[in-house]
Amino acid sequence: MRSENREKSLIGITMGDPGGIGPEVILKALTSPEIRTAANYVVIGSEKVLSEIADNQDIGTRLQLSRIYNTSSNLKRSLTGNISVLDIDNVSVNTALMYKPIRESGKASVEYIMKGLDLALDEEIDALVTAPISKEAIKLAGFDFAGHTELLKEKASVKNVVMLMIGKGLRVSFVTTHLAVNEISKGINQENVFSTIQITATGLKTFFGIDRPKIAVCGLNPHCGDGDRFGTEERDVIIPAIERAQEMGIDCHGPLSSDTVFNKALNGEFDIVVVQFHDQGTIPIKMHAFDSGVNITLGIPVIRTSPTHGTAFDIAGKGIANPGSMIEAIKTAVMMAKTRKHLFV
Repeated sequence: MRSENREKSLIGITMGDPGGIGPEVILKALTSPEIRTAANYVVIGSEKVLSEIADNQDIGTRLQLSRIYNTSSNLKRSLTGNISVLDIDNVSVNTALMYKPIRESGKASVEYIMKGLDLALDEEIDALVTAPISKEAIKLAGFDFAGHTELLKEKASVKNVVMLMIGKGLRVSFVTTHLAVNEISKGINQENVFSTIQITATGLKTFFGIDRPKIAVCGLNPHCGDGDRFGTEERDVIIPAIERAQEMGIDCHGPLSSDTVFNKALNGEFDIVVVQFHDQGTIPIKMHAFDSGVNITLGIPVIRTSPTHGTAFDIAGKGIANPGSMIEAIKTAVMMAKTRKHLFV
């Protein structure tokens, strides 16, 4: 690689489920001139699948991918261009083109994540972008975790992680993520709320350059319990956690009702909203930034971003998948890597 390319961040991108839209949106995103010039890239996945999809959808004429195998030495030194494929030959093209959740694809997608995380932990790459995986497929492959966030937490051996979603100026972090509705209240305790606020504050400073973020914290119940009429979680759990964070110097406020707080955040009153459960945060983010939202994992020792959409098997292979969210996930990973480097220089 030329010396100017070596100075750029190296972003790893896992291919996701081979039968989903992950390979397509990765290839489309990498044709963007803005993306091409922002960093160097290594796609971790199947070169055969990527080449087949690139040819079928006429993306190959706009994109040159260099294939690499050797990662026993410095990965950056083995790259020959600014876009490479680390070929993990673990799934057939015919299997991938079935465009449905199957065991082989689920197993392959997990192997891409494991390799990508290893590279990030070894500082061979500066950030990791993950394409969508199928929860059904990975379950068929014998893995028992709810999604990327839970797998990354286990693999990185950390106690607490936080899912952060961003899009069009709105930022949302989550106290709980993939829980059944009747289990949500059990998952919300003072320690979980406090650690989410703390990890969120640290993440915004480290990766977004916001020195003292102003954080809004949602209540759990309608109207934040309305004086205990609709529940006591606000009084018993959320308020003590907020007060504990405030004592540490974190600028956080609440509990605030979720039916008004997002409007306040979009009007600039807060840098981020901490929500208590999955749909409380994903609905406003996806309403506001459906094709440009980004999912980020905070609390692990590496930078990880992803699109906010899923595998979309129903449109896979048709060439109509929108790469907007993948483009934003890559741009965010590049920005986070630069911000972290600047902070620790």
